[in-house]
Amino acid sequence: MQTLYELLDNLIQLHKALYTLAMQKKDVLVKGDVDELVAITRQEQKLIKGITAVETARLNAVKELTTEKGLTPQEGTLAELIKLTTSAEEKLRLTSFRNELSRIVTELKEANELNQQLLEQSLSFVNMTLDLITDTPEDDFIYGKPTSDSYRQANRTFFNKKA
Repeated sequence: MQTLYELLDNLIQLHKALYTLAMQKKDVLVKGDVDELVAITRQEQKLIKGITAVETARLNAVKELTTEKGLTPQEGTLAELIKLTTSAEEKLRLTSFRNELSRIVTELKEANELNQQLLEQSLSFVNMTLDLITDTPEDDFIYGKPTSDSYRQANRTFFNKKA
């Protein structure tokens, strides 16, 4: 059971670190610092790999504990283990870990949703700016015949949008 407690504590610490990075990412997105955003994303990827490894170990530990108690694990969740545990102290401790993990995951989800909205706003701003630079004017603001050379030159833009 001690191994499970250590794994749960490790999961909580990794999720808190990921939440800290999500908050840093929010500030970086507001500033528009692409290099820092890339660095944070790399750190997040490392943490996610760590979380995946610890979660796999936690699932195995839960299955092992339920098998030791002579029960067949269904899903390997903490809720399932809490129901199967007979000790009040263990139930209380497992419930505490589950609540803390659930709280930090909820906070992380909210921070990620905010970051996603910031990214979408940044992307729409970039697209709008690109459209302003690359789109041709709808009205002919240069007087002349549409077939003349001056009309063709007015339709040229800085960038080839299709490239």
